[in-house]
Amino acid sequence: MQTKKIKILIVDDEQECIDTLKAMMKFHVPEAEVVAEGQSVEQAVRAIHQFEPQLVMLDIEMPRMNGFSLFQFFQNPQFDVIFVTAYENYALKAIKFNALDYILKPYSAAELKAAVEKCVRKYQLQKPLGDQLATLIYNMHQQENQEQKIALPIARGFQFVQVKEIIRCEAMGSYTRVHFTQLPHLVVCRTLKEFEFLLEDHQFFRIHQSHLINYQHIHQFVKGNRSYVIMDDGAEIEVARRRLQDFIQLISRADR
Repeated sequence: MQTKKIKILIVDDEQECIDTLKAMMKFHVPEAEVVAEGQSVEQAVRAIHQFEPQLVMLDIEMPRMNGFSLFQFFQNPQFDVIFVTAYENYALKAIKFNALDYILKPYSAAELKAAVEKCVRKYQLQKPLGDQLATLIYNMHQQENQEQKIALPIARGFQFVQVKEIIRCEAMGSYTRVHFTQLPHLVVCRTLKEFEFLLEDHQFFRIHQSHLINYQHIHQFVKGNRSYVIMDDGAEIEVARRRLQDFIQLISRADR
């Protein structure tokens, strides 16, 4: 019995990129069938309604509306998404924050094949769509960054927690121990540097080489020969000397 192919929509404002992706897909991912293409979010919306693809290959940097705007039209999407983007901090941060699949331009055939086959397997096994897209849509509707949720990779998938519930992140080599207001701490396979990148716009500060703190959860700051903060969970964390002036400026601005 022939395996049913997964239907794919490609959305990119450059026709050359669409043609390249279609050719690579045909040669390297025979389990996939490109059923439609579009060069804008508006065209993508029409194609999704008409062709009902299981997977959308979605460029982000497009004129008028970027790729994230697609989810203004689909509050409960019945399709998977792989974002296709050039390296751009804002876009990549949003993708990683929600643990979504992506490939970076220029991508190799192996990278494309691995990303698409992951979705193909999910489709063939009839696995439900993950919570990542739902979390992205939730976050898009939040006015305050601290009200957003972040996806934390755990052994069996992801745990989604509100940013405001994170008190601090503590380096453990290639891992990070994340401390919360209510939940037990989690050890996450993500470096502290990655957390710093993801959380720098969410009222977090790298206070020390080994510590990233949510300054909304500072209970007390003690300045002296040894400057340190006491966090809401009782942890006492030293402020590195080279970060002290920036930290003082930060909390001074926060108090205004």
